[in-house]
Amino acid sequence: MKNFAVKLYEKFKATAFGRFVCNHPYMVGYMLVVLHLCITNQYRVYDMFKAKSTLSKLNQEYNFYQNKIQEDSLKLHNLKTDNNNLIKFAREAYRMKGDKEDVYVLMYK
Repeated sequence: MKNFAVKLYEKFKATAFGRFVCNHPYMVGYMLVVLHLCITNQYRVYDMFKAKSTLSKLNQEYNFYQNKIQEDSLKLHNLKTDNNNLIKFAREAYRMKGDKEDVYVLMYK
């Protein structure tokens, strides 16, 4: 049995991969640990990239909605303070008409 193990070791050492493993055992151990961390650990690299991607998308949405809130707040302030803006908004958004005016709505097919 011991003779068989020695022959198997010699055959393994004769290959290119075997020479690499025999010459750099710590490098092989390091690569196995990194492989373990990337694949089987709860902090997988794939999950980290996916979480960062999701976080980036959520930050973009947050910034978009913050800008939208600022724009709408400014519009609301303008509507509350200036009567001309209120009349203009009512005419554009709700198709309201002034005295002695007719409103025509054109529909395209």
